[in-house]
Amino acid sequence: MDFDTAWKFAVESLLPYCLALFFPELYQLIDWTHPPTFLNTELRKIRPEAKTKKRFVDILVQVRFLDGTPRLIYLHIEIQAQPDPLFAQRLFVYHYRLLDLTNFGEVVSLAILADPDPHWRPEEFVRSVAGCEVRFRFPTVKLLDFSEEVLASSDNPFALVVRAHLGALRSRGDAQLLFGEKVRLVRELGRMGYNEEVVVSLYKVVDYLMALPKDLEEQVEQIVRSVARERRLGKLTSLERFALERGARRGLRKGLRQGLQQGLQQGLQQGLQQGLQQGLQQGLQQGLQQGLQQGLQQGLRDAVLTVLHARFGVVPERVREALEAIDSVERLEALSALAATAESLEAFEQALPQAE
Repeated sequence: MDFDTAWKFAVESLLPYCLALFFPELYQLIDWTHPPTFLNTELRKIRPEAKTKKRFVDILVQVRFLDGTPRLIYLHIEIQAQPDPLFAQRLFVYHYRLLDLTNFGEVVSLAILADPDPHWRPEEFVRSVAGCEVRFRFPTVKLLDFSEEVLASSDNPFALVVRAHLGALRSRGDAQLLFGEKVRLVRELGRMGYNEEVVVSLYKVVDYLMALPKDLEEQVEQIVRSVARERRLGKLTSLERFALERGARRGLRKGLRQGLQQGLQQGLQQGLQQGLQQGLQQGLQQGLQQGLQQGLQQGLRDAVLTVLHARFGVVPERVREALEAIDSVERLEALSALAATAESLEAFEQALPQAE
């Protein structure tokens, strides 16, 4: 279950629908004629060092209200996947750090509880000592409170995101059950009447949240292709993921060939100096390691370019040159994921120098 990627993508690509479903009163206050601005750089400034391995996703977005007052509102949305006794405290810390960062601008903190515990319901942080009291309350929505019947009858696209998440929770550990849930949602996507952009975004979220073993995923892929033909949709997430895997496999094969070749060459050179047997052994080992590393790097570069070309068409030469200059496998792996999720080629290129 790729919780982090799924929810970050879902909220950023479907924000109006998300707020309309979870926080309808807030949704009514926002002037949606002004596109929201997501502030990932500013968000990194307020995060304290992690003290827990429990997963969560937080998003900072700037919006305008409809009240006619020329001001910006900062929405801090946190999605929590597991109960955490320090959750309310962390949200309070983020809130006052945002107040400081924005020179006491208007900040709204929101909590989406995506955990499986029906009894865990944090709503406020309170600290009181010797008559000095701090009380911080924040709007909260609990995904477990939504019934399948209500979600299935909703005309809000984000209801399907909640259904996918709850289906993944119900099916955890049972691949066949998850397969059935995923197929049901994918088929419904073809009948909902949403525009292509919304359908593709919803499918990506379903694909992230309901990942299956390869054999079952291939069966889902056949259904996806059928839905895509019926709806005349473009390339969907699984196709891009397969492209990444093919690129990585090509890189590994190329790396093996390069490693063998370099190993033999280096082994022969070292053998002349240190003794043929010892030199061949050491040279082969070093050459294989270097060749595999270089091959994996090139394979990841090829995978990134394959996905970018499949999603956006011709890839500029400057992007290719920038990728060639990167030799960190970790950075290239991060760029592989970014290539499959970036909203546009321009967004990928802007994030390219910052990939970690």
